[in-house]
Amino acid sequence: MHRLLLLFILLPTLAAAQATFVGTVIDKTNQQPLIGVTVYFPNLKKGGLTDTLGRFRIADIPAGSHKADVRFLSYKTLSRTIRFATGETTTDFALEPEAAQLQEVIVTGLTTGSTVKDSPVPIMTYNKIQWLQNSSTNLVDAVGKLPGMSQITTGVGLSKPVIRGLGFNRVITVHDGVRQEDNQWGEEHALQIDEYSIDRYEIIKGSGSLLYGSDGLGGVMSLISARPPEMGVFRGQILTNYQSNNGMIGVSGMVEGTTQKGLFGRVRMSTKSAGNYRNKYDGLVYGSAYREFDVNGTIGINRKWGYSQLYVSNWHQDINIVTGERDPTGRFMELVRLSSTSEALAPVSDATLHSRTIDLANYQNLNNFKTSLNTFAKVGGGNISAIISYTQNRRQEFASTLTPGQPALYFYLQNVFYDLKYYFGGRNGWDFTVGGNGLWQYNQNKGLQVLYPGYRSWDNGLFLFAQKKTDRLTLNGGVRMDIRQMHINKLYADAQGVFSEVPITGGQVRFAGLDKTYSNPTASLGATYALSSRWTVKVNLGQGFRAPSTPELSANGEHAGTFRYEIGSPNLNSETSFQSDLGIAYESPDVSATASLFQNRINNYTYSEKVLDRFGRDSIVDPSRPILTYRYTQGNAVLFGGEAQVTINPRSARWFHLTTSYSLVRSRNLSSNADSTRYLPFLPPPRVIGQLKITKAELGNHWRNLYALLEVEHNWRQNEALLAYGTETETPAYTLINLGAGSDVVNGNGRALFQIYLTVQNVFDVAYQSHQNRLKYFGINEVTGRRGVYNMGRNVSVKVVVPFGGK
Repeated sequence: MHRLLLLFILLPTLAAAQATFVGTVIDKTNQQPLIGVTVYFPNLKKGGLTDTLGRFRIADIPAGSHKADVRFLSYKTLSRTIRFATGETTTDFALEPEAAQLQEVIVTGLTTGSTVKDSPVPIMTYNKIQWLQNSSTNLVDAVGKLPGMSQITTGVGLSKPVIRGLGFNRVITVHDGVRQEDNQWGEEHALQIDEYSIDRYEIIKGSGSLLYGSDGLGGVMSLISARPPEMGVFRGQILTNYQSNNGMIGVSGMVEGTTQKGLFGRVRMSTKSAGNYRNKYDGLVYGSAYREFDVNGTIGINRKWGYSQLYVSNWHQDINIVTGERDPTGRFMELVRLSSTSEALAPVSDATLHSRTIDLANYQNLNNFKTSLNTFAKVGGGNISAIISYTQNRRQEFASTLTPGQPALYFYLQNVFYDLKYYFGGRNGWDFTVGGNGLWQYNQNKGLQVLYPGYRSWDNGLFLFAQKKTDRLTLNGGVRMDIRQMHINKLYADAQGVFSEVPITGGQVRFAGLDKTYSNPTASLGATYALSSRWTVKVNLGQGFRAPSTPELSANGEHAGTFRYEIGSPNLNSETSFQSDLGIAYESPDVSATASLFQNRINNYTYSEKVLDRFGRDSIVDPSRPILTYRYTQGNAVLFGGEAQVTINPRSARWFHLTTSYSLVRSRNLSSNADSTRYLPFLPPPRVIGQLKITKAELGNHWRNLYALLEVEHNWRQNEALLAYGTETETPAYTLINLGAGSDVVNGNGRALFQIYLTVQNVFDVAYQSHQNRLKYFGINEVTGRRGVYNMGRNVSVKVVVPFGGK
């Protein structure tokens, strides 16, 4: 730690010789200069724009090799590594119009970066413009429609990302280079990051263990904030968002600026407030209201030697818990206090259903504080990147009126994450990266109940990654070694079955504690080859692993958020996976198309299944409450499938955009021959999404960037479910129709006054249940005879963005 702090202090003294970068950007087809093109060095956080003659000039570039991104709307993004010496370096760029706007966005990983097209690892991107033009109820919902992506939901405010059928702690979430750790193994809370602050998503499909260690068997969801503005710019933004179905009101305000000396600052405050959502069968769904508040800020410096930024955020959410309990008339029930020692269920009043009230006897209080320091500098012939972060996560679940203000469950989780990489300067097309990262975790129980004991864990890993690029071939791969050390406390139980982490007189040891070390090597190897200027093929092989989580090893209690009694197994082994990907891409000025196939074999796949008693009935620990029992078990498994996407955007009609995508994932439990246990849980059904979008650059003197879209989403029936013991049920097919439109509104001088975005989700108010909606397994509505709670009905969303500031 002392050495790492010393490194941060010394980095500004490691400055190298400086260069100035100049050049011109033109349209490749007509050789005309392009105005307003962004030329940006992502590793240096430095860039500029072209003027009216297509020229740019960027000063104070450190000597050495740096990757430049050249971006302009409706043109292919160029990525080129340029070597600088002292003095002036001149490079001209010619941009080619592309069929799929903004589809080919630069990604950064273990090396100096690559494009989506060139990367052997399957990668998808999603930017702020796409987010604005679509409606989403939370951070994960925004990307749930991308090919190969889906989400496990518990109401509209709670979603977990699923990549190719794998979710929870088999998907790593990374926020600006820092692993997001907020009990992501749980089903009943969302990722605790401000949705409005994210500028770009990057979804890495397949094993992410090579990048960040244990857990990324399904992939990585990387969330990236907006880059700093150019020097001398001060600007801000007010974003408002209203959604009709649950009356959600969201507001986010941001101000940022960069001085001529490279000092940078940004502050953002965001809030959300939502009532109960509704659908055609359930009406207003009691327990689905929530509210959020987040404040975050960044200060930093961008100088000749590189940059350093300090980030601080505090995210808070109060969210009700949907129980699905209803009386014989179909009205939802709430828990009410009868006396100081008794409580009972009673029908919810109309006033409560229509309010935004948070039921303080049945809700979650979530708070995530995070601070991180991110530094990048030129050292020797390469670049060094260093990140250190501290997170404090408080998760409280309230489940009784008899103990107001006292959480039944209270997890107090602290994380320290570090990441240190050195990028060797490119030589003959080769890039090398060496580094390591790790995570220290300490989780304590501070609630009235104990679901599983507190623990400490320490992850450390070292890796080597290499990439070779020629005009037609990109070859990359790497190796990594990780060690996870875990210490889990003992768990005691009294005569009534109440758990405690301290010895109980007359009680017994229910969990003997655990000290264990898991170590695993991982590796990947992939290649992308350009068959021609239009056809590209790619293949990638990856090996990953996931150490068991503390709940899987030691859980032994009732979970207030999931209404399950969960039992862990201390003898679980690490999951290990081997994934193979094969893809092909076609790209012309009129059409772009991609298709990929994958297979992911997982040994020791861990899942929970319902426990039955010796008579074949549901095992219920407490006869007074119908809480079902689930136990963690393991078996070998395989997931396979593919995705495809086609975009048509003719040169003769650039206003016309037609995109169609298809996703398929199947699974097999190789350790079982029974039909009821042959499939893995939470598997998304096959899905096709078609979107027709019409655009117009301008209309009159006050309208710019107009668009209108029609989207059709069809989900097939999911009959490949884990049917054993009633763990899952089959889900019928459904089709949703969505609409959208929007525009920039400008004044007479062409300056943007505001942007407006309108969407209508589920236009025909279809009542449906997603197979990955946990609410579908709640009780039967005796009035309709339908089981569980349905997804959100029709929802009209309006976003208005008001920018201000400038030079």
